Amino acid sequence: MANLFKVAIVGRTNVGKSTLFNRLISHQKAIVSKEAGTTRDRNYAICSWGGLDFILIDTAGMHEQVNDEVEEQVQKQAFMALEEADLILFVVDTSSGVMSDDKAVAKTLKKHKKKVILVANKADTSRLRQQIADFFRLGFEQPIPISAKSGSGCGDLLDEVVKTLYGSKKKSKLKTAPAEEKSIRVALFGQPNVGKSSLINALIGQERLIVSSIPHTTRDNQDILLTYHGQHFTFVDTAGLRKKNKRLSNIFEKLSTQQSLQSIKKSHIAVLVTDVSKPLNKQDKQLLKLAADAGKGIIILANKWDLIDNKDTNTINTYTQYYRRFFPFVAWAPILFTSATSKAQLSQLLPLALELWENMNKFIDDNALDRLLKNSVKQHKPSRGKGTKHPYIYHMRQIKTLPPIFSIKVDFKSDLHFSYFRFLENQLRFKFGFNGVPIVIRKEKTQNIKDKH
Repeated sequence: MANLFKVAIVGRTNVGKSTLFNRLISHQKAIVSKEAGTTRDRNYAICSWGGLDFILIDTAGMHEQVNDEVEEQVQKQAFMALEEADLILFVVDTSSGVMSDDKAVAKTLKKHKKKVILVANKADTSRLRQQIADFFRLGFEQPIPISAKSGSGCGDLLDEVVKTLYGSKKKSKLKTAPAEEKSIRVALFGQPNVGKSSLINALIGQERLIVSSIPHTTRDNQDILLTYHGQHFTFVDTAGLRKKNKRLSNIFEKLSTQQSLQSIKKSHIAVLVTDVSKPLNKQDKQLLKLAADAGKGIIILANKWDLIDNKDTNTINTYTQYYRRFFPFVAWAPILFTSATSKAQLSQLLPLALELWENMNKFIDDNALDRLLKNSVKQHKPSRGKGTKHPYIYHMRQIKTLPPIFSIKVDFKSDLHFSYFRFLENQLRFKFGFNGVPIVIRKEKTQNIKDKH
């Protein structure tokens, strides 16, 4: 994927860059709002047109005046997109004509000496389309009139992008993006200011995401692509999630929260990031339970380990016991004590994620399960449910992966106490591993089957 062309969408604020980004990739990935400064981090996605793929980058509005630390980093992100792009889509607003900020952006682009396509957005009427000639003053070639909102002209724009990037090269010789299903999706989630963005920056070794002590700096969920031992990973940096009963401060936080929850549901592995220097709370427990109930592989990251003073050989054991007591429902989830600053144990995250992926896909054959069930029943006789006869378990089978799901068949006149399901789960983990993944055991009732256990 690193060999694909990159196309950056740039321009001043409120010209419709994020709307165009969503239109060209054919789904709602970037948060869109009329308020200036909605986009902060660079937002990446694969765009396909005519059988060809390229990477599209959405950026924040460019302007000269910087008022605070976050805005300074926002502008830095936009300039980093310019540096790495092979082609620039310079978006202007047809309805407002040429503005002073448009001229400033044009001046910046000429200094970078990149290929530029001038995109006249919001050309929704014939009258507006007649006004695009005014943009020749910016010093670029013929503007392409489009409406990102309705999609008008976007096909012509994509034709021009592909022509500019690929010229007359044959499609068969061009590289395309790896299939999305081949990528393991890992969502980093947690409360605001626990260090999710800092961890990803440390993991990839560059300032890919904006980091600030101001809560909810991250708005759009960010997909970060990595490869480890030939396996593609998509790490998703999500916006901080606050308590459900706490009023969300603005529309950005509401939309970001919705995106974050969707990212957890769409992930294969969910990584809860906590600030180890602060006590765990009810929100941490609720977030982790949400991911576990969704059947995701789970990793718990105790971040900011460098802030713990006077550590000795027993400190990590003390904190491990604290985390285990607080999250008893995921006793099978590994815990990493790490730091985005010192990078302690951070190198273990990718191999651990790969191990969890393999465990999520692990399938145990029937013979191995029959042996395990026989030994389990011999070790601990099945306990019955209230008001039922003594249970008979006929056999156990694995029926699904991602996550592993098992089925046990029990005599139709009997029932199993819930504690026996936990016992069987522990036996499965002891015998076959399944580190970091939930195990589901379903009960089926049957009759007229021999070979009872």
